Amino acid sequence: MQCCSSTKGSLYFELFGVPVLIRPTSWIVLALLGGGLSIDSGADVSGVLTFVVAGMLCLLVHEFGHALVGRKLGSGEPSIEIAGLGGVTYTPYPPRTRWGYFTMVLAGPLASLLLGIVAGGLMGLLFFGNPLAGILISLMQPLGLDAPDWAYVPFISSIESGELSLFALSCFFDIFFVCMYWSLFNLLPLFPLDGGKLLGTLLDNYRTASIVGLVLALGLCLLSLINGMWFNMVITGYLAAINWQYLRSFHKE
Repeated sequence: MQCCSSTKGSLYFELFGVPVLIRPTSWIVLALLGGGLSIDSGADVSGVLTFVVAGMLCLLVHEFGHALVGRKLGSGEPSIEIAGLGGVTYTPYPPRTRWGYFTMVLAGPLASLLLGIVAGGLMGLLFFGNPLAGILISLMQPLGLDAPDWAYVPFISSIESGELSLFALSCFFDIFFVCMYWSLFNLLPLFPLDGGKLLGTLLDNYRTASIVGLVLALGLCLLSLINGMWFNMVITGYLAAINWQYLRSFHKE
């Protein structure tokens, strides 16, 4: 099993018969993404911790989507490793058919998207009496958009009356935010994201998919540079380099 070369501080366990290894770098990256460098108060610490938990939960659900479907459609026991910016599912014998592999890859982002929808729906059901209200508010607020009055008014009333725990809201919101937006980002046609693999499988041409990924990554990198979004520029520049490497490797085949 490929994921069992443990390092000091790694967490190892098995769930649903799937071995999981979580390396320390994943906790560090999640803490940084959650604002770990700008902590000024206890509330900030709480916010970082909820983000870390939400991020790890999202990563695990995502990889288990790959692993369980891969075990069903392929053969051999899969294993999961979470490290750095994401996770990897090792499947000894992936599905042999093109559409079986497509389904296995798609199962990851679909699983985390479903978790996000459930988190938003539960928030709406528990605090506003309407699951759709929780989903709409969680989806629109990060984009700076106003939810419809029928969803937004109960939300504000719950906060003002003290009926809504801000900690509970943060937990549900972080799970929704991480699962939904990370999963959608993961579906972009870029290698090594799932979207690049899906496009390559759909076209049955990974070289063309790597060209699409390279162009898209360079475009996003340029857009980030123009808008002064330095972190996004680094990430998209890194993805552009990976897609360039993929293109070179596919060109040699």
